[in-house]
Amino acid sequence: MILQQDIPHGYAHCFASKDNCPKAESCLRAIAARLLTESNEPQPQTIHTVNAMYLKQFPPNRTSCALYRSCEPVRYAKGMAHLFDELPMKQAAGVRNRVIASFTCERYFYYSRKGNRLISPEEQRRIAHVFRSTGLGMTPKFDDYEYVIEW
Repeated sequence: MILQQDIPHGYAHCFASKDNCPKAESCLRAIAARLLTESNEPQPQTIHTVNAMYLKQFPPNRTSCALYRSCEPVRYAKGMAHLFDELPMKQAAGVRNRVIASFTCERYFYYSRKGNRLISPEEQRRIAHVFRSTGLGMTPKFDDYEYVIEW
């Protein structure tokens, strides 16, 4: 459940209703606007919003919006301390180097390995590709998983 205090400061709210936007029920921007209007708390003086003119330029049967943000939590991996434990010694160094290269910088690999940085679904896919390419039929094993709403 998303609460008003979960909404990041400065996040753009969208006041398109479900009548003019088919994805309003699952869009974080529309949910933020709905939570704001339904709140009994004192209203802020200013907020960031999606331009009403932007909303009017779309046809009524539109199915996509560039500003849409899904409210579905995304599964991030956390930690990979034992990622290379089951690899044969001859292949471990090469696989490790390729896994390190699958991150945008080496430091991210070390932070992610310890669990200090979450591993995105895209990074998980790249790591899985490295493991598939070994031909050993192994899948990477992460320490844990967290579900995160991507604001």
